[in-house]
Amino acid sequence: MLKRTTIEIDEQLLERAQQALGSPTIRATVEEALRRAADAAEDEREARRQHQLRYLETLGEHLDLEVLRSDEMWR
Repeated sequence: MLKRTTIEIDEQLLERAQQALGSPTIRATVEEALRRAADAAEDEREARRQHQLRYLETLGEHLDLEVLRSDEMWR
């Protein structure tokens, strides 16, 4: 789905982005920048999820069940 919109864009930033991305048009530059931002956010979210899963998988190694079972723990 496409959406037509009008926005103000910093021309110097746009030029830098076009050069960095090698994009021939403003539209291609904006689309590629949005795609890269979305991909980076998704990759970061997946990395955090994987880190949390690894931590949860080793959680038993970090717990002292005897302490948790003790009455002293819950006072």
